[in-house]
Amino acid sequence: MKKSLLFAAFFALAILQSAFSQKLPPSFASKWGETEKSGLEQGKIIIRNIQKCKNISLQKGINPYADKVINVAEKINANYLAEIIYKMPKKNNEDIIEQAVAIFEDINLYKEIIYSDEKKGSSRNLFPLVEQNFRNDAPGYIQIGSHLKMDMLSAYDSELEIEWGKDGFFFHQQNVTPLMWKSFKAVKDGNMIAGICCIEWEGEYYVYALGGIRAPRIPFVIAEIERQFIGRIEDFTVFYIKKFKIKR
Repeated sequence: MKKSLLFAAFFALAILQSAFSQKLPPSFASKWGETEKSGLEQGKIIIRNIQKCKNISLQKGINPYADKVINVAEKINANYLAEIIYKMPKKNNEDIIEQAVAIFEDINLYKEIIYSDEKKGSSRNLFPLVEQNFRNDAPGYIQIGSHLKMDMLSAYDSELEIEWGKDGFFFHQQNVTPLMWKSFKAVKDGNMIAGICCIEWEGEYYVYALGGIRAPRIPFVIAEIERQFIGRIEDFTVFYIKKFKIKR
């Protein structure tokens, strides 16, 4: 009798845990802390320094555009990696995909992004140089080639892709030439990515993003590289999320 009651209790607990986990896309609920979960529900932008692809909290198979975001990080085997998640209601925001396309296709917005270095107490343009090299448009797809420069690093070329359809929205940017720091090749061509998607899950919209690079993890500079990199990813993504006109 006691064993039967114990089994029933465990079974009920499992059902309750399953029901709770479905409030968020699968694996968010299992890999996140309570502060992250409650922050997302409160409308906060959640930023996680996950370092490697194995720590990505979103499972594949949720949405094809979300899978694309995960794939671009896995393809370069990023070893400096940040995960950003934001939740918004679908009700009254049914135009969110159209908003995303209008926001991300405007390469000139890069000029407005400010990077704040809290350690040094300074702020400056994240991209002091922004030039568009070419643009190709097709139904549901835009490709843009750009010439960019971030402070402390050499100018570089990148390619930007935007895709959208009934399943959501996808943005992908990747460097096609190396980034140099003085005479040192800080990031090889193709080893810096930003992937962002906007997807629907159970009546809610989510913005999910991964920003990462594949670069040497030199022990005495890892902390500083992560600090500066995560700071740039944070400012880049938060800038774009705040461009959405969200109704709550």
